[in-house]
Amino acid sequence: MKEDQIVNSARELFEKYGIKKVSMDEIAKNAGVTKKTVYSYFVSKADLINFFIKEELNNMKKIVKEYENTNEDFFENVHKGLYKMLTYKKNSSFLNLLIKDTELFDVKILKDSLNNVDKEIKDFIKQILINANDKGYIEVQNIEITTFLIYKMYIALIFEWNNEYTKINDREIADNILQILKNGLNSKKD
Repeated sequence: MKEDQIVNSARELFEKYGIKKVSMDEIAKNAGVTKKTVYSYFVSKADLINFFIKEELNNMKKIVKEYENTNEDFFENVHKGLYKMLTYKKNSSFLNLLIKDTELFDVKILKDSLNNVDKEIKDFIKQILINANDKGYIEVQNIEITTFLIYKMYIALIFEWNNEYTKINDREIADNILQILKNGLNSKKD
């Protein structure tokens, strides 16, 4: 199918040269189709990038679905789902390429795409908090702030910790976050 040829060609070229540097002409040539054929499937390069972002978001939604209806402990459920989503984000070659190109070039479509991925993760956290709050598993005064803090903790520790501090594995980082979520910052009891 021609669409698959175009998608595979774009993926190959994006990974090899970066998103910004690849033109629709190059994608067409590499796919063995005309530029007109490429535009019959994707109206612009932004449309093609959005195709890849939707693909990544669908993969992340599959991860969320695994944890939506389990009977596990609330905190364990949040921990496993977030850990798996963020690990996916960290290991996704396309998302890493998107992050790299966004850092190198000030391209609005790339920034918007990354924001969509981050929004998806935050929506997952928020929905879990709302459900747990409604069921009485937790008591949260402000869902938005709590969502933001949980997200930022995971991002900071999984993506930034090893750059500045003693290396620890992602599982240990996630376990420490889970402990903070479960126990808060209560002082030791005498």
